[in-house]
Order: sequence, then C-alpha cells, then structure tokens
Amino acid sequence: MALQLFLLWYFAVGFLLGNGVPHFAFGAAGKVFRSPFGQRSSPRTNVLWGLSNFIAATVIAAALIALNLYSDYALVALLAGFWLMMLMFGTGIKRFLSDPV
Repeated sequence: MALQLFLLWYFAVGFLLGNGVPHFAFGAAGKVFRSPFGQRSSPRTNVLWGLSNFIAATVIAAALIALNLYSDYALVALLAGFWLMMLMFGTGIKRFLSDPV
C-alpha cells in the first residue's frame, strides 16, 4: 500500500499536540519558558502558545475527519508525531529551561 499523503497531516497533528504540552504545562505552573516569541517568554505567552498548538491540532484533525481522510494508520501517524516531539523535548529539556533544575 502506498503512503497516503494525509497521514503526514496526522503526524503534524501529533507533533502540534506534543509541542503544546510543555508550553502549556510550564505556563500554567507560572514558569518562564522558551517560546517562538523569545528565550524567556512569560507564563501567559506560553499558555497561549500551548493552547494555539492544541487548537491548530484540533482544527486540522476535524477537517481531516470531515473530509473522510483517515485510515487504520491515522492513529499510528498521530502517535508517532506526538512521541517524537516528546522524545525531542525530553532529551533536550536542559537547553530550554531558563531556571536550573
């Protein structure tokens, strides 16, 4: 079976969900954390960035489902994107923290 292009979108959904987790968690905890808007972004900025990742993932997934673009491998692609992001975050956390752990 040929790789279906829409599976890349599910991978992107997983990646967005995984990217939103640390930003939202650090922001909700009141911690300064790196974001695309600066090295030492405020907690509010990180909460909003995390939420925007969650919203984008939801919109993309809803559009894919509404267009009947899914298969047995859609969940696998989504989870692969999510776990890749979690692996990247987990192995590189020290570079992103502004406060020593």
